[in-house]
Amino acid sequence: MRVTQTMLTQTNLKHLSSSYNTLARVQEQLISGKRIQKASEDPVVAMQGIRYRTEVREVDQFRRNVSEATSWMDLTDSTLNEVTEAVKRIRELTTQAANDTYESSQREIIKSEVDQLIEHIGSLANSKAGEKYIYNGTKTDQPLINVDNLKAYLSNPAGSVDSIYESGTAPTASGKIEFEVSKGITVQVNMQPETVFGKELFEGLHKLSTLLKETTTTGADLSAELDTLDTLGQNLITERAELGARANRLELVDNRLQDHEIIAKTIMSDNEDIDVEKVIMELKSHETVHRAALSAGARIIQPTLLDFLR
Repeated sequence: MRVTQTMLTQTNLKHLSSSYNTLARVQEQLISGKRIQKASEDPVVAMQGIRYRTEVREVDQFRRNVSEATSWMDLTDSTLNEVTEAVKRIRELTTQAANDTYESSQREIIKSEVDQLIEHIGSLANSKAGEKYIYNGTKTDQPLINVDNLKAYLSNPAGSVDSIYESGTAPTASGKIEFEVSKGITVQVNMQPETVFGKELFEGLHKLSTLLKETTTTGADLSAELDTLDTLGQNLITERAELGARANRLELVDNRLQDHEIIAKTIMSDNEDIDVEKVIMELKSHETVHRAALSAGARIIQPTLLDFLR
């Protein structure tokens, strides 16, 4: 077969073009840090990458859910703590007022503080996490207590407890708010208003306020209310204990999600990220080969007929 200058030139250019493509591919890997730039380069790696990325995004969303649920529960625990402290203070004032040496005017002063504490409890029932009311079940866009009606209720011995609620009736089973914190696992983040701010709480406090106002009230009448206050306080402690158990579970779930996130990102990195040292060595090797090819091509292509006629 006769080999001509044109054949040599074309062959040389073809191999140089291939070398440039190889250099471009390795440089893109080094710049991007990824093994492939297009799915067509390695469909298996591309498909696995999609699956791993989906898993990582799923774990990230679960961790955001856990964070939001934790914030909701922390606020709930904080407000329940304030309610518990308010009930404790009301009990102290009741014990103080149960002394028969106290006159009606002195009990009226105690009633004033008790009423303020009851109104404070009502305002705590309208606590919000962001723009959501946390104690009104699934009706997170509506407050639970009408504070103005609560004030009127305390001043009216014959008032109806239903009137203090924004809905006009005492809450019943108002619905749970649950966050999905892992695949197939949900945790309730809210406290049921009927168990925390139900009619029993405000009826008991209203009766105490009324007794403090009446001039015929005896120390024995007020002492009898201490058991009611103890029951209310114990109920609040029980609810806080249940909330604490949920918070502990959330912490365990979050720890597991952190481990899962690390594992998922490691697997995703192993699948699609490059070994930088290996790619640098490969780039140096291709550069050496490419330079040698350019040098050899220059020697072959350079001579012409005129070079031999000089």
